[in-house]
Amino acid sequence: MAVLQYVPDGFMSSVEHLNKFPQDLFAELCQDVLGFLQYSRGLVSAPTFVQKLNEAGVLESSKQQAQGAINALTFLFRSAAREHVSGEDLVKELRGTLAWSDSSLAVIKHVWAEQGKALSSPELANKLLNVGQLVDMKWKLGVGMTSDCCKNLNSPFVTLTLTVANSSGQLNKHSFEMTVPEFKNFSRQMKEMAAMLETV
Repeated sequence: MAVLQYVPDGFMSSVEHLNKFPQDLFAELCQDVLGFLQYSRGLVSAPTFVQKLNEAGVLESSKQQAQGAINALTFLFRSAAREHVSGEDLVKELRGTLAWSDSSLAVIKHVWAEQGKALSSPELANKLLNVGQLVDMKWKLGVGMTSDCCKNLNSPFVTLTLTVANSSGQLNKHSFEMTVPEFKNFSRQMKEMAAMLETV
């Protein structure tokens, strides 16, 4: 078991911040993150938790720190679900890092005991992995010549059409337009992903 074999940048500083949360707000944040991962609620709002922390008067927190805390818990619970660890094993590994407070570990153990099995269930795993398959991608370069407000527009754009097969095999087409700088950024990100995949 290696839930924390590789941790993202900023994880440990976010853990330090989480350790300063009042126990009730930490438990609420854990519940919200687990709900998000189980698709039973939407995104967890960092500004909402900043407001709650500031109202509690025990911790000054920025939106960036709160988002880091949310990301750290999302990473932790997602990794624990992938490894199918028990609450005992999860807490044992976290205690070994010497970064988590006892009160934080108690909350994590409690919420993971309640909801960890649901997150590790095969049904949810299928739902998590059922994102469709890219079948085809076409692009074309175009130039906008005129518009209602501009006679001489001459604005280049790129149209992308993605064909995606869902789990039942049905094909869906998704088209969108990008400016040339947006397309260059998209292309750069695709090259970075390809380079990352080569290292795996």
